[in-house]
Amino acid sequence: MTLYQPKSLAKLILYGFAFVSLPLVLALGYAALQVDRLAHQSQTAVYQAVQAITNSRQLIDLLTDMERSGRQYLILGDSELLDAFEQVNGDFMTTAQRLQRLPLDSDHLDSVDALIARQEQVAEAIRENDEALDQPAVAAAFLDLNELAQQVLSGSNRMVDREVSILRETAGTARTLLFALGLGLVLLTISSATLFTFLISRPVRQLDRAIRRLGDGRFDTPVQVRGPEDLEYLGVRLDWLRQRLMELEEQKGRFLRHMSHELKTPLTAIREGAELLQDQAVGDLTAEQHEVVSILQHNTVALQRLIEDLLRFSTAPEDSGDLQLSGIRLPTLIDEVARNHKPVIMSKSLRLDLAVQDIHFQGDLERLRTLVDNLLSNAVKFSPRGGTIRIEGHWEGDAVIMEVADQGPGIPLEERESVFDAFFQGRHKAEGYVKGSGLGLSIARGHVEAHGGSISVSGNGSHGTCIRVTLPRHQPAMVTMIREDSRATS
Repeated sequence: MTLYQPKSLAKLILYGFAFVSLPLVLALGYAALQVDRLAHQSQTAVYQAVQAITNSRQLIDLLTDMERSGRQYLILGDSELLDAFEQVNGDFMTTAQRLQRLPLDSDHLDSVDALIARQEQVAEAIRENDEALDQPAVAAAFLDLNELAQQVLSGSNRMVDREVSILRETAGTARTLLFALGLGLVLLTISSATLFTFLISRPVRQLDRAIRRLGDGRFDTPVQVRGPEDLEYLGVRLDWLRQRLMELEEQKGRFLRHMSHELKTPLTAIREGAELLQDQAVGDLTAEQHEVVSILQHNTVALQRLIEDLLRFSTAPEDSGDLQLSGIRLPTLIDEVARNHKPVIMSKSLRLDLAVQDIHFQGDLERLRTLVDNLLSNAVKFSPRGGTIRIEGHWEGDAVIMEVADQGPGIPLEERESVFDAFFQGRHKAEGYVKGSGLGLSIARGHVEAHGGSISVSGNGSHGTCIRVTLPRHQPAMVTMIREDSRATS
């Protein structure tokens, strides 16, 4: 079973925002509900407490009025005073009943009931004008009523304290609950944000890796993107582009191989003809004719080197892993390559400084000869007339280190990675009749990497160039053939 995938990245982002925001909205709604509930409970508690205190105090005040009216009636016997007493008594009963309707505890409610019952007894005695109810007895009766009223007031105060305590507990519970809810919400939000960040960034990273592979010229890995349909479609188009680039790369390789072979045939004839002229096989030459023939020879050699570079570059991807191993002696290999460059070195009055240890190791002779030849050729081309080219070779741990340094204009720091790219031409141009192909260092890097080594540019970038090559002493056992070549051993 596969997870549901939105049809577009915008929908996935929208779903992510909704999924992350939904808990926030629910939490805010729950918090608002809790606050409203607490506010309502507080309002009710305050209202009931105020009613209890107010009614309790009114009962005390009404008892005072009733005592005055009742005493006056007992002394004077005036019916109007009795009416006034009855009115105050009615207000007292109404207030007491309001107090009874409040959520009182049992003790408080018993105090109110006792006050009402005692008040009815006293009121009935005053109405009947009982002779036994003299002034001291009236005073004692109302004193008892006042004490009961004070108990009711004390009960109302306890009610206020109780409601305040309940509110405090409720607020504490709500605070704890909201804190726990907030903590859980933070964790849920972080988890949701992390999940959707992964879901959104994963296809983008897949596209980025695919584009980087295409930019690096690695067309063998299919482009696969998992995510929203629009990004998957983009992945399909990138894979189509990868296949087209593979086809173009194959066509380019076939074209280069074909053209290289086609150009070598007439070029060989031209070079042999120039050599016959140089050897004066068809007659003596004047000094001017010798100069023209020398120029012709020099350019045919340079053109042949360019064609060979193109041929090696076009076949390099096909045999990059096919090493023909043999025993290599580094000083002998460098001497052989330097001997081929001797005429050009002498023509530019260059000095070749060799500091190569007697190093023996395993490697592909033809590839390493091409490597050294390309490095020395570059050093010769960019060296000023009368300059020095230094070649060093030594062991460094279990690796062979070879450095080729010249006194030319150097390679700028910003070009040090690009010089190993195919067809790259730096800002500094070599002197000569034929412009370089820009393949020498690219081919050199391919041969070094085929041996499991590395190649880099060192120096300050403004006074000379130093190419450093690192090769392992032993090659892995994944080669097709091992041979001994007596030309590279002593």
